[in-house]
Amino acid sequence: MKAIFLSDAHLRHPQDNNYLRLLDFLDQQKDLDALFLLGDIFEFWLGYKHLAFTVYIPLLEKLRQLSTAGTQLYFVEGNHDFNLGPYFTDTLNCTVIPDQQKISWDGKNILISHGDLVKADRNYQRLRSFWRSWPIKVLAKIIHPDMVWSFALWLSNKSSKNNPDRSHYDPSDYLIPFAETSHSDIVVCGHFHYPLDKQHQGVRIIALGDWITQFSYAEMQDGEISLKQYVK
Repeated sequence: MKAIFLSDAHLRHPQDNNYLRLLDFLDQQKDLDALFLLGDIFEFWLGYKHLAFTVYIPLLEKLRQLSTAGTQLYFVEGNHDFNLGPYFTDTLNCTVIPDQQKISWDGKNILISHGDLVKADRNYQRLRSFWRSWPIKVLAKIIHPDMVWSFALWLSNKSSKNNPDRSHYDPSDYLIPFAETSHSDIVVCGHFHYPLDKQHQGVRIIALGDWITQFSYAEMQDGEISLKQYVK
């Protein structure tokens, strides 16, 4: 069996390099049993009942093709994409995981997580819950999607300016204690934008890096998982 794990593409526009490379990468995945998307694939996604943001149609169509071909889709919601909505569950037949979840795959117990909850303090947990709350869902139905999109990108740009670059931040100090209590064979997460592959007390720890400049991902085949980089 073959599965791909990737996260943190933060896609914005179809003409962007990372967007084009993701479409090309997915187009090459033949006989893929499962695709695990571990959050922040989109720069922003809020699921509506009858529409999708037009900039994401090329990716959604690629996911639909994979699903139709028999690939099982899993999406762990991130801090940029949540409340995924019926398009993912109904049209793509995707298993949506709001937080984190332990799954059994190819003979291994795997804990899949976006990673934002690994070192989350109470303030972040409250903020995370707020953005997923029913008032936000109601507001999304009232406010025009164009306004929601513009506000989300403004907020994202502001956050990027205020937060330091995470691409050189080794998350081992957080992931090792997290793995110790996972009761899993493998822990896979995104969020940290730092590719990591290490063994600790019998648990394989994989941090996926990102699909912005690193183009890193994990591939699991016949029970063995490895961290890779896509070079076009």
